[in-house]
Amino acid sequence: MKDFTVFWGCTIQTRFPFLEKSTRMVLDGFNLPYRDIDGFTCCPEKSLVNNIDHGLWVLTAARNVALLDKAGVDLVSPCTGCVSNLATVNSELHLDNKEKNKVNSILNEIGLEFKGKNKLRHLVPFFHDEVGIPAIKNKLIKPFNGMRIAIHYGCHMIRPSHALKNDDPLDPKKFDNLIRAMGAESVQYMTKLLCCGQGLDRVDQHENALHFARLKLKELKALKVDAMALCCPSCYLQFDNNQFLMEKEGEKFGIPILYFTELLGMAMGYRPEDLGLDSHRIEATDFLEKWQRLNGELAKTTELNRQLEEGFGIAQP
Repeated sequence: MKDFTVFWGCTIQTRFPFLEKSTRMVLDGFNLPYRDIDGFTCCPEKSLVNNIDHGLWVLTAARNVALLDKAGVDLVSPCTGCVSNLATVNSELHLDNKEKNKVNSILNEIGLEFKGKNKLRHLVPFFHDEVGIPAIKNKLIKPFNGMRIAIHYGCHMIRPSHALKNDDPLDPKKFDNLIRAMGAESVQYMTKLLCCGQGLDRVDQHENALHFARLKLKELKALKVDAMALCCPSCYLQFDNNQFLMEKEGEKFGIPILYFTELLGMAMGYRPEDLGLDSHRIEATDFLEKWQRLNGELAKTTELNRQLEEGFGIAQP
């Protein structure tokens, strides 16, 4: 596997450092060849920067990609928006030599050149395609057998599909496959691919943002899921923080919001508190208690089967 750097973006490191911690713990647990490089800025954020100055948006993203070219590493990010923005600009510049030359005439002034030859991947498809399901299963110590988890893909993990090329944008499966690999049921539901709505908060439409969150949370509550899984800091902000705000006003959903790296870390045997679950707004107490109980039952069953096999003289594999 080629060396890669992690592009954290702005939101994770400034608002949710525990998500960075869980990601680093998981990457270290798999002994993956990642390293940090200096100089990254905001990706930049699309809904604000691109709508104000497209040229600045392209130049900023191209500069970040040029840092990869200089270091000779691929990029993996636990932020869907960051990967989507960087991949979109990367694709745009490969299709427009005039714009690419204009960008490079500016970047050359600071000793950089955009080439866009290294891979830009989100963490979920990276684990699915590069790390692989068998390797993940080999790391499981406390799986989620018997748990019902609803996935939220978010808009930018799979779109724009022409730039990302990492899953079917209308029928994605890779995140589902990872959840199933950890032993859980990936619950199918009507609003699964609905936008989280968090972008509306950025343009002062808070009530509309809550409406989007409410649609999904109400459906998941009716389905009695154990938790929602996602891998985007903006989506996490929407469903953890805004769910908390709605519950303060009397709406009760009780849907724990768990990042992909937190789930995988727990399945690998890391303690929930070390992964940062005690920093969530929506408590995961019931989820964790059920998970511990089911793992206790699984351990007893495994031990009983072992004793029966020994008693009947069945050779262990």
